[in-house]
Amino acid sequence: MGLHVFEAAIASGLLLYLILLGVLRVEWQFLAGAVLALVGLVGGGSAGIVYHLRLRKALARLGKSTRGWLWSPVSCHRLLDEKGQEEVFPWFRLGAAGFIVCLAGIGLVAVAAVKAAFAR
Repeated sequence: MGLHVFEAAIASGLLLYLILLGVLRVEWQFLAGAVLALVGLVGGGSAGIVYHLRLRKALARLGKSTRGWLWSPVSCHRLLDEKGQEEVFPWFRLGAAGFIVCLAGIGLVAVAAVKAAFAR
């Protein structure tokens, strides 16, 4: 049941995004894109910082090498035990979601810029 709700939320978000691309005036599209990009950067960036710190803490607790944890953190996921995964993965998912929101905002701004350029 939960997976279906998640998939429906993603589909609804994509549909809303496409509607915003076509319906909003250029000024509002720029504003919406900038707000989305800012929210994605602040939220996803904050979650990313917490993710990296939790990952390092979990690796250190297990006595695993923390070498490369900052530049290639996903490669360290296989070293985590169940407790470490429970501590780290929610922050990983939040950071990834923030990244997607940021990209959506950048996309809105890019489309608005193209619309503005061809509106003359």
